[in-house]
Amino acid sequence: HQLENLENYRVVNDFLKKNNWLFISPIFFQGGHLSYLLELSKEQKNQKESIRNLISSRFYHLNWTASFIEGYCIRCNHIKAYLNSIEHSLILTFQKDYEGSIKTLIPIIEGILTKYLTVDRSTTSRISFKDLIESFNNLKSDLISNYSSLVSNYTDENNIRIEFSTKQAEELIQLQTRYYETWFSFIHEFIEKSFYLNTKDINDITDKVNRHISMHGLESDMIYNFENYIKIYFVLQFLTWAFLQKENKSPLNEINPNRFLEKAISYKRIIELSEKLIYEKHLLYKGHKGYDSELLREKFNITIDNLSPKKEMVMYKLLKNIKESRWRKGLS
Repeated sequence: HQLENLENYRVVNDFLKKNNWLFISPIFFQGGHLSYLLELSKEQKNQKESIRNLISSRFYHLNWTASFIEGYCIRCNHIKAYLNSIEHSLILTFQKDYEGSIKTLIPIIEGILTKYLTVDRSTTSRISFKDLIESFNNLKSDLISNYSSLVSNYTDENNIRIEFSTKQAEELIQLQTRYYETWFSFIHEFIEKSFYLNTKDINDITDKVNRHISMHGLESDMIYNFENYIKIYFVLQFLTWAFLQKENKSPLNEINPNRFLEKAISYKRIIELSEKLIYEKHLLYKGHKGYDSELLREKFNITIDNLSPKKEMVMYKLLKNIKESRWRKGLS
């Protein structure tokens, strides 16, 4: 079943690439989303808008976005040191300040990879872009090695040691290696052919989702929009998924319910307040080369699940107002 599912992910990844989404994130696309994309891939027409609608509805389902930060990132030692900056990039995205959100997220990715190379891989020399690209292969090797150790020292839920035959162990490791190689092939293609592509070959990239161009402002027509932010956001999600496994932690969401409620509502408020400033942003940006007013006018379907009964929600809002008042006075 796992191999069949993996093949479905491969089909979906190829479908996304054809529609300029470049690669699939293991945390972002799950269950029904995978089935939906499989059905879309069978239709012989451009599905870019349908894919965009799915991705934006998932991202702007604020319960889910909150759960990614507090249910995944915060448990991952390789990621959690960057939570403030990750949160900042999300806030900028909610405010449709895509240039700021992209330029905030790129150094986070590089910081995570650099820390991995220096701490986990004991790299002491100056880290190059070639090293950052190769770090994905290093991480894949680490995961395969960890799995091999798990098979060699496997115990069941009762802590009883189970020994596999040499053939069984080899087959298990081979299957898991195939699993990791498939997933890493998705992101490696994006990293090599887009994100870290040499700018001399930049014409090979659609929409120019490229670290060098973005961070150095090499072209005035660099496209800063929701789609290109999400492509880099997927890299963060991929690394979170991979490092949780490297740390032998569950790849499942483990968010605290109270924090879940607090974050989702706060995200919603930030979006609502930002919408009131859209025209002021337009007045500031108009006339600037590369400004696209449609980015400020785009609408997203913001949703929050009914997290708590009405009585608890009233209590939450009351306590929040009290805490906010105390915080503004410097009392807490």
